[in-house]
Amino acid sequence: MAGPGAFDPKMMFDYPDPYPMLADLRRTQPVMRGEFMNRVTYLLTKYDDCLAVLKDATTYSSRSNAVVGQIMGRTLIEMDGKEHTRHRALVQPVFTPKGMNGLAPVLDRMIGELLDELNGETAVDLVPRFTERFPVQVMAHLIGVPREDHPHFQRWAIDIIGFPRDIERGMAAAAALRDYLLPVIAARRSEPRDDVISKLVAGEVEGHGLTDDEVVSFLRLLAPAGAETTFRLIGNMLVALLTVPERWERVRGDRALLPWAVEETLRWETSVCMISRQTTADVVIRDVPIPAGNNLSVAIASANRDEEHYERPDDYDLDRRADDHLAFAFGRHHCLGYHLANLEARLALGALLDRFPALRLDPDAPAPTITGLAFRSPKSLPVRLHG
Repeated sequence: MAGPGAFDPKMMFDYPDPYPMLADLRRTQPVMRGEFMNRVTYLLTKYDDCLAVLKDATTYSSRSNAVVGQIMGRTLIEMDGKEHTRHRALVQPVFTPKGMNGLAPVLDRMIGELLDELNGETAVDLVPRFTERFPVQVMAHLIGVPREDHPHFQRWAIDIIGFPRDIERGMAAAAALRDYLLPVIAARRSEPRDDVISKLVAGEVEGHGLTDDEVVSFLRLLAPAGAETTFRLIGNMLVALLTVPERWERVRGDRALLPWAVEETLRWETSVCMISRQTTADVVIRDVPIPAGNNLSVAIASANRDEEHYERPDDYDLDRRADDHLAFAFGRHHCLGYHLANLEARLALGALLDRFPALRLDPDAPAPTITGLAFRSPKSLPVRLHG
């Protein structure tokens, strides 16, 4: 991504540290013309430019995300205008704070059961044992997937979101999830329950109910978006706190810092680093002309570390109190799962602080590293549970 050459999709998951490169681009080429997955793309790296694009859904369309439709079907992330508003309204009530009333005890129970499985152990890897599993269970619960099917659901979600790395695997996961969901959708049409599928099958857009395939597309988006990105958030937060034990101790002693630990993680290491848009008219950004119909990569990870917007942006600072980061985008396409992701991360961290107050990185294992260029999180997080 450092020049106009072709981009290797594997870098989306394995790139070690993009921040020096992004900082250099902010200084020297804040609007860079390059090639991304065989398409000409203009990469934006400054906070003000990224925010302006995300706020203007008319000039900067989401239809550039249509490539994702090859895997998920037509979803909210490629819709604009009234179509987006009407489809979003079908599921938005589920993800508001009011819609999540009563959910915290359910999440606490899920966390408790996962942590109970660690009883008697000393050294574990929290990624496969906890951070990957908990958010998947939450999203599966909301959708209405039985507990025994959660492992399949998790594998499909990860393979779908990872389609740029392995398109055939992503397509296979999307097809498997469709085959799994169709009988469930049919059951909810005849006997609705209090879950997302029931709300989708009962909903209407412009007086018409959703087809089975439209419901499947919604769920193909919700599954990886809700589960996969949140597990990255929790993993990144634990890396930030455990690599500097004084941070862990501060939050353990002052639980008022919990929400700020989440917010600072979202700014410092956002799970999803780039968002795609397409120009609907000729525009000029920082003296760079961009014709209509061209794609933009809005580098929110770079925006969140813009030294002109944040002081010492590369530092993780529990006292920063910055809640204007772009981790959940902005405007019309602001992430539906914002409140849910925050709730999950706060409850997960609080439970770990309560259950394992002496939690620390395993000194006998490699230190965890956060990797990726489009999606970032640790692939492993080896810890000692009891010091």
